[in-house]
Amino acid sequence: MGKGGVCPLSFSAKVILSVLRAFKKAGIRKGPGTDYESELQRARAYNRAHPYREPRGGGASNMTVRVGKYPCLIMKRNRDGLSGRALLFLHGGGDRDVWKPEVSFAQRYGRRADADVFYPIYPPFTEASPGETAELILRVYRAVVKRYGAEKTAVIGGSYGGFLALQLLTGINRHNAAGGDPVPMPGLMILNSPFAYPKTEEEWALAKRLEAEDPVLPAGAFRYMLGLTMHTAPDTPDHLLYPADMDFHGAPETWVFYADEACSAAADAVRSSYERDGAGDRLHMHVEPGMMHCYASAPVFRESRRDFGRQIGLLTRM
Repeated sequence: MGKGGVCPLSFSAKVILSVLRAFKKAGIRKGPGTDYESELQRARAYNRAHPYREPRGGGASNMTVRVGKYPCLIMKRNRDGLSGRALLFLHGGGDRDVWKPEVSFAQRYGRRADADVFYPIYPPFTEASPGETAELILRVYRAVVKRYGAEKTAVIGGSYGGFLALQLLTGINRHNAAGGDPVPMPGLMILNSPFAYPKTEEEWALAKRLEAEDPVLPAGAFRYMLGLTMHTAPDTPDHLLYPADMDFHGAPETWVFYADEACSAAADAVRSSYERDGAGDRLHMHVEPGMMHCYASAPVFRESRRDFGRQIGLLTRM
């Protein structure tokens, strides 16, 4: 997949985009500050005010298990047993524990793909180091694969969750290289607007330009996220930050859906790293002109329904 077509935007997409841009222009969606200690305290106050509580409903049988210190929500399609496939759904976030908004997204994927969903409530980097979070995601993934098999396990990640999914591939390769019990790659990976940090000056310049145009992400978001990450965990290794330092050897079929957005500043780095590691033919990247962040994960207008449908088709054929 490549750049999206040149069809005019649907009316509903135009309305949503115009509202988002108006909010940003009016300053309702303000960019973060640079006082990292104050920002850290604000983030932690938010996290304390929004603890995990198991959601109900959504057409699935819900249960919560503990993985080390952290909960993982399991949404089973069949109350009395497992379905034939599993989705490891990694929600967006980053500095705040915003687990709740995407539960309905995960439920929709599970319902449409007729799959059980595993939804780890991972700690934001204001509460745990990126390394600790990466270890948690790998641990959950290994448990899912043990139950369902790698060929019937898909990983879906949006925004910061897409970043965690890229880290997961590196984690699998590093685990296997260290001589542990072999961990297979998932059968499929779907990423919606995956986040990743710029590394080169060219990438930073592109990110800055795209932030100014992005209808959702505020200006300065990349600098803030990286600065606060290094404030809380200064020893974070490069392979947990930059696609150029990640390991994509043996990567599965990976479908990436970007908009014309700030997060697409990482697109070339992801593509180059897949090609370097011999997985370039398994990376399918689509950039939809005029769209907003994570558009393909919410089927609410023509363009998002089309690409969400493509994702469901991939999952049901897995």
